[in-house]
Amino acid sequence: MNRHLRLRIVLRLREMEEETARVELATAIEAHRGALKGRDEAGALLSERATDLAEVQVRGGTSDGLIAAARALLTAGAIRERADEAVERAAVLLMDRRGRLADASRRRDAVERLRDRILAEQRMESDRREGAEASEMATTRHVWLAVMDADR
Repeated sequence: MNRHLRLRIVLRLREMEEETARVELATAIEAHRGALKGRDEAGALLSERATDLAEVQVRGGTSDGLIAAARALLTAGAIRERADEAVERAAVLLMDRRGRLADASRRRDAVERLRDRILAEQRMESDRREGAEASEMATTRHVWLAVMDADR
């Protein structure tokens, strides 16, 4: 297997790795957005339950109503805490996926730079060979013309 084919295979693998990282990042972004939305909803629920408890206190409801409103507030608080934790986990995952994408992009760039360098070296070698061939042909023609002139 020649060097170019191996390099193309490695480059393709790096591109696939980068694309996978891009998809994982998109998934992490959506998860983070979902976690933020869940936290906002939990915050709204917490606020609603706090308002309910305040109304029961102001209205002078029964002790059962007061206990139920307090429990609902505690439950909403726990939901909000879990939502905050979910946002934190999603943010950590998001940062990890961003890092993976950056690493995958750097690895692909490195292979592309290597490919470009090899191609440039090949072009220079080809230009050098063509120049040497042209010089050889010019020298041969010059010698041939000199021989022809000497025969006259």
